[in-house]
Amino acid sequence: MFSCRYSVFWLLLLAVPTLVSAKSKKAVSAKGKPNVLFIIADDLRDYVGWMEGHPQAKTPNMDRLAKMGVRFTNAHCNYALCNPSRASLMTGMLPSSSGVYGNEQDWRRSVQVVGKLTLPEHFKSKGYLTAAAGKIFHANHGGPENRLAGWHGGRRGFELDQAWDQRFPGQGVQIPPLPVPMGQNFNGLGIWHWDWGKITVPDAETDDGLVTAWAAEFLKQKNSKPFFLSVGLYRPHLPWYVPQKYFDLFPLNEVVLPPVKVDDLDDLPPVARQHVKPGSHHEEIQKQQKWKEAVQAYLACVAFCDERLGEVLSALEAGPNAANTIIVFTSDHGWYLGEKQMWHKGRLWEVATRVPLSVYAPGVTLPDTVCAQPVSLVDLYPTLCDLTKLAKPDHLDGESALPQLRRPETPRSKPAIMAMGGDDKVSYAARTDQWRYIRYADGREELYDHQADPHEWSNLANKTEYALLKQDIAGHFPQEFQRASRPVSEIAVEPSPDGSIHLKLEMGDVLEAIESPPLTGRGFFIEAAFEYKPAVDQDSTLVSHGDSDLGYVLHMLSGKPTLTVFAEGKATAIIGEGLETGACHVRAGMDADGLMSLAVPGRSEVLGLAPFASGFPSEPKVGLVAGQSFGPLKVKEYPNSTPFDGSVHRLRITLMPPKEN
Repeated sequence: MFSCRYSVFWLLLLAVPTLVSAKSKKAVSAKGKPNVLFIIADDLRDYVGWMEGHPQAKTPNMDRLAKMGVRFTNAHCNYALCNPSRASLMTGMLPSSSGVYGNEQDWRRSVQVVGKLTLPEHFKSKGYLTAAAGKIFHANHGGPENRLAGWHGGRRGFELDQAWDQRFPGQGVQIPPLPVPMGQNFNGLGIWHWDWGKITVPDAETDDGLVTAWAAEFLKQKNSKPFFLSVGLYRPHLPWYVPQKYFDLFPLNEVVLPPVKVDDLDDLPPVARQHVKPGSHHEEIQKQQKWKEAVQAYLACVAFCDERLGEVLSALEAGPNAANTIIVFTSDHGWYLGEKQMWHKGRLWEVATRVPLSVYAPGVTLPDTVCAQPVSLVDLYPTLCDLTKLAKPDHLDGESALPQLRRPETPRSKPAIMAMGGDDKVSYAARTDQWRYIRYADGREELYDHQADPHEWSNLANKTEYALLKQDIAGHFPQEFQRASRPVSEIAVEPSPDGSIHLKLEMGDVLEAIESPPLTGRGFFIEAAFEYKPAVDQDSTLVSHGDSDLGYVLHMLSGKPTLTVFAEGKATAIIGEGLETGACHVRAGMDADGLMSLAVPGRSEVLGLAPFASGFPSEPKVGLVAGQSFGPLKVKEYPNSTPFDGSVHRLRITLMPPKEN
């Protein structure tokens, strides 16, 4: 818990199937409810056998599971980035309702989410035993040091501790340490964590191997309560490090590249071509002739993921829970492998939004059935409630797919909706049974007919005959993108008679540059009181205003409170003594005469000279944020920066009156 006082702002005040036959009598688990086995892979696109996304994909277990029940051929995430996608799925809220749209944004702090039960919490509240192994909420590999917190989240990530009765690898941790940490640069590209290579580690000793072994043991036990077991498979997320035998399945000289069109980008609006620039990933991949290597590595990771899924399914089949367990398998979003010169994720095209989704529900689904109706991940929360006959919370945005599980040809009432960006810069896409329509924040458009153009090579948006179609589809886009942070009126206090400005902050507060209080000619004072946990907060960011050209940030640096002021791209920092676990109090500031100070009351105080002597020389271009990664801290210099994770008692900023000349 931490609180700080900064008066720094704001003058504004505004297989077939060996489990059970679907035709058999519907079985139920303890207390009359079926169990739920929810399995989610990371970054898994349509390179799955039954999805026919790549002719060489080897996924016998994914294919077997898909044939056990209903496989959805037109399923999509609601945001093609990890954190907002998983936040949407697990809260049952569209990004436009939760306000969550960034990988560095702690979804748990959103004022739209607070007080609403996530999917596992809802099942727990209804008497289910909830358990999880692996990545369910946003988290990642933890960088070269396998850090619990750092590198865009770390192995803890934005975990929700209260959601689980049982957790592997441990309470407050989502991902086991990678046996070979990222950063090996096996591929020679030297691009951050985008690496791939063969490792000499047995399957059972990999992070995913440990996860599925734990899940398998869980499934072999009979519980007195129905269970909701979530299993997160990290592959095929980067780094693409898996044992050599999976690479050997795909000889490099035989690897088939994804189909691309040379002039594919010519009919796209400028906003859709911003990734095409000198030194892009695509340019570098082609220059170093690594395209086939990348596809081989991805296919290898998919095959490895499939093997892990098979381990979980085999354990379920051999255990006491086979006849009464619903199985859901999906991914958080897709992945580009050079299509439209894109790599990684993001954007609003089919490759990034389409995900595998199969559902097996004893007594409900029929074997080997296919649904081509548009569904999205936000629909899973209400679907699982219906399958288990649990009342649905009022906050859900999704539409239950139970009718399609019973009769796959049943039409859906609306298309699948995806977002990219947020607030007033949000862009949307919609996917019907035939069309993908994209409307960017600047009003530019794309339209694709998937019956005639499955690769989305011909943009039809400018053809007048489709005007009414676009209008009809656009009617399903959210009318408003809700703000995840509190309104300015709840943050800023009336300016004092002397001209000072006072802010009462909470973690997750965000003020855009236009909303933030004026800094020109002013100094500032921050007061923070919080509960400090070194394992997750040793490199956390408490509050920041501005960017690396002009701004300041109060953050932790290897467990030491640090005040850093930026001017013209250069950092001036003063660093205090290391904090101890538990309740802590930190004060930091810079006066209008250019003196910086940082104090841990009762222990130490550090003074230093700011890069300017008369308060800030102008206004920062970026606003104020409480509890979010980086801010002015650049990724290369501060790769372990994370949002402050713990409880905050007090966070205040006071902006001093402007200095009179």
